[in-house]
Amino acid sequence: MPSLHFDCLKSKYNIVFYHKHAPNTLRYHSLVVHTVDEPKAKANRPGYALGGFAHEVRLENNGINDRVVDQFNAAGSIDALLQPHRPPARSFLASTIHDLFQNFLGLVYAIVSSILGIIARTLNAVCNTPIFRSWNAKTSYHILLKDVSATIQQIDIRAEQAGFLVSEASSLKKRGTIPTSVYSMHYTNFFNNVWLILNDITIGYAFGSFLCDNHVVLANFLSTAVDYILIDWIQWVLRWLDSWPAGLKLNTELSRFYSHTFVDLVAMWGSVLHRGFTILPVIIYVIGILSSFGGVIGGMTMSISLFSDLLSLSTVHIYVCYVIANTVYGRVLVTAGSLWNLFRGKRYNVLRKRTDSWEYETDQLLFGTILFTLLAFLFPTVLAYYSLFALMRLATILIQASLETQLAFMNHFPLFAIMLRAKDPRRLPGGIYFVFKPSTKEDPIPIIENQAVPFSSIFFQYIQLWSRLATHYNPLRLLKCVFAGEFLAPIPRYEMRYSKTRFSPLE
Repeated sequence: MPSLHFDCLKSKYNIVFYHKHAPNTLRYHSLVVHTVDEPKAKANRPGYALGGFAHEVRLENNGINDRVVDQFNAAGSIDALLQPHRPPARSFLASTIHDLFQNFLGLVYAIVSSILGIIARTLNAVCNTPIFRSWNAKTSYHILLKDVSATIQQIDIRAEQAGFLVSEASSLKKRGTIPTSVYSMHYTNFFNNVWLILNDITIGYAFGSFLCDNHVVLANFLSTAVDYILIDWIQWVLRWLDSWPAGLKLNTELSRFYSHTFVDLVAMWGSVLHRGFTILPVIIYVIGILSSFGGVIGGMTMSISLFSDLLSLSTVHIYVCYVIANTVYGRVLVTAGSLWNLFRGKRYNVLRKRTDSWEYETDQLLFGTILFTLLAFLFPTVLAYYSLFALMRLATILIQASLETQLAFMNHFPLFAIMLRAKDPRRLPGGIYFVFKPSTKEDPIPIIENQAVPFSSIFFQYIQLWSRLATHYNPLRLLKCVFAGEFLAPIPRYEMRYSKTRFSPLE
């Protein structure tokens, strides 16, 4: 016989009271905190309190386990079944109309869910279409269509949410066949997604109206800012570097080559942007229309995605110049490493992937000395131009990361769960604890209460996201990448999405 002993109670046998929740309240008891990714993960059992003092509970033979808690949760349903229930008296006409209406609603739901499911699967298939595939067996990878555009990524997310709503709606129809705890999680996930989509559309409507009303003013402001910051200012900095700034004497010929090449690239892309400035008011107006009247696909997230793609298009010249400067800088570092091994009498063994001792001839050492002298005189110039475009690339990545973070916030914020946590914490239990109510008898009465789920469990996806962002955009890591010549890339978009958008069913 399983037993439960309290150190604060003297009696050997005790009656434990609990709340018998009605099934329609969606309240239930739980020993663990259920999360999205680990619904069956065991959580630490919370403490048991008597007033302001903590008391340890010794469990023998699992005195309170999941089976006992399931019996607590099923007590309300069993009590409801045992109560006499008489359906309200209806006339034959009223019953017929009610049945026809129910059948009509079922037919409409079946048609809408089928169409929505087909559209969602089609959009997911299109967004996940590979546009580039590597044929190298050692580094097999492929680039999907959604990886090159934030807008397509957002369409894929919204299609995934639509498919999720269809599947969750099917689960909600099985109210009488699944436990209250599982049904409550499906219910919370379903309406959390509904609230997110409705809030996205509401905020997007207000923002889209602002864009439509001020599209000409915003277009003039953006065209002026882009022309000054991304075109004129970059050209001025390049010419400034070519004129020995702050006494920094760069190699004249190499600096002039760098400056003229990059100035021409910036001017070339600037001419493309100047042609796009003429249709910028129309683009902003279209973004406002999609944000206001885009329906389920539109909303504030669509506006942010479109602006992120516009930023990517506006900074193509910075990306190209950075790739060129990074390639040259990387080759210089590799050459410097090879010369360092040469002067130490070392050589890299490709087969064994290690550095071995090696004897070099005199002409090889002389040639290495000449290359090292040439490299030493050219390196400051290469470093100056590489640092310029590395900083520009880093600034662009940080702006895009902030936009991606806003998208993740709006697409996955647990709004409905927070509302339930404040309104009715018993619907989101994070464990149980005992409250001992004073009694006229010698021992107090133990009562089982639900402990509200902690906010760390509600926001655990954001904690994981913040951990990934902090790791990827760590200043020390970025500084190491800059000096080591490693390519600066933003965090992949799929890493800023939830690994799951729904609770896994409990067994």
